[in-house]
Amino acid sequence: MRHWGFLAGAMLATLSLAASAQTPGGAPAPAPHATPPDAFVYQPAAEVEALTHRTDGKPQSKIVIDHEYYYIEYVTRTINTQSEAHGHWYDYIHVLDGEGTITYGGTQQGAHDVGDLEMRGGALAGGKTITLHPGDRLVVPPGLVHLFTATPGHTFTYLIFKQRV
Repeated sequence: MRHWGFLAGAMLATLSLAASAQTPGGAPAPAPHATPPDAFVYQPAAEVEALTHRTDGKPQSKIVIDHEYYYIEYVTRTINTQSEAHGHWYDYIHVLDGEGTITYGGTQQGAHDVGDLEMRGGALAGGKTITLHPGDRLVVPPGLVHLFTATPGHTFTYLIFKQRV
């Protein structure tokens, strides 16, 4: 008898989920966006290494997936960069290699909008600095001023997943 009660509850839950997923008039719900899903991808470590490290020591940035609402990028920094704040993007970051810092918060002074509320350049006054190491994870919300730097004598490599909001 206990099994029938569980089964009846599961069926009611399934029916209410199905009903809530339908749009008025029984029309199918529209696709969330126009970009088709990605196919399966496998990249061996040597290919990923080629994406993230250059032999001439210069910074490297390689977008490996680019959709209208998100993209994924490998970044290797060797020098200090400019401060930035993204008006419409979350940055989800995983440090892969090397050592660097992030300074976040404070006030961005002298920056300019490069389009779509992307503020770049200028000085970063105030803020908090954290030293980053392999395995560290960061979430940088939209509008938060931040500045990445490589520790002198080190490269700093991370994987970034950017989500538009």
